[in-house]
Amino acid sequence: MAITLALALLGGVMMSRSMMRRIELINRTSREIMSGDLTKRIPTSQSDDDFDALADNLNRMLDQIELLMDGVRRVSDNIAHDLRTPLARLRRGLESLRMSDVQGESRQDLIDSAVNEADGLIATFNALLRIARIESEARREGFDEIELKALLRDVGDLYGPVAEEKGLEFKLACESSMTIYGDRDLLFQAFANLLDNAIKYTPAGGSIAVSADDGRRGVTICDTGPGIPESEWDKVLQRFYRLDHSRTSAGSGLGLSLVSAVAKLHGIALTLGNNDPGLCVTLQMPA
Repeated sequence: MAITLALALLGGVMMSRSMMRRIELINRTSREIMSGDLTKRIPTSQSDDDFDALADNLNRMLDQIELLMDGVRRVSDNIAHDLRTPLARLRRGLESLRMSDVQGESRQDLIDSAVNEADGLIATFNALLRIARIESEARREGFDEIELKALLRDVGDLYGPVAEEKGLEFKLACESSMTIYGDRDLLFQAFANLLDNAIKYTPAGGSIAVSADDGRRGVTICDTGPGIPESEWDKVLQRFYRLDHSRTSAGSGLGLSLVSAVAKLHGIALTLGNNDPGLCVTLQMPA
């Protein structure tokens, strides 16, 4: 009994010291993270015990926090960079209006230009607020059963004439029976953004095709425009990111970001692909 008691005490002390050492390691790493180093992670002992499971969960949480912080930092930088130019144009126009003696149509043109710049800034901030609200999943109260066939036809009725007016061939092949549980207004906006981009960047004489595949539960929008390099597919879904050839055209770089946010809210897998030439965007609907 004495030997058993001694071994039990020795084992208890060793287990206690081991547990305290692991807890102190977690505490030390937590203090380093709280001091501002978000790259720190809690080490594991590869023993697959409860402490390792806790460390793995905490590390995954820290990965997500670091990703979100990088996103906030990147969005802040992009806002400062992309909104500086229109604000400078707006200020320059107002300065010209204040200092000049122009009257009549010239004065009205300056006023209209300032109003257009202000409208563009308001639209950009509204888009940012909408994306933030979508990503916070605050729009789930508007979810209902939606027929994709009717939704795509409504989007096609709106953008088909616009495409034909630009000299593009517009094809809508949707005899689908797919349904999805979601917010109709948000889904309409997502498909509208995709078609708007396709029409904007596809040159005259090209084509745009919208199709649905019930078997794969996917909706695909393909165009014959310049496309997007494969190395940029992930980047174009970020806020304010714009390709070099699109920087001279109107827009804020938030269209695909909103599509990505809507897709994530609805559990839709969004993938980009080559159309040779052009781009194909596929939205894989959840079961």
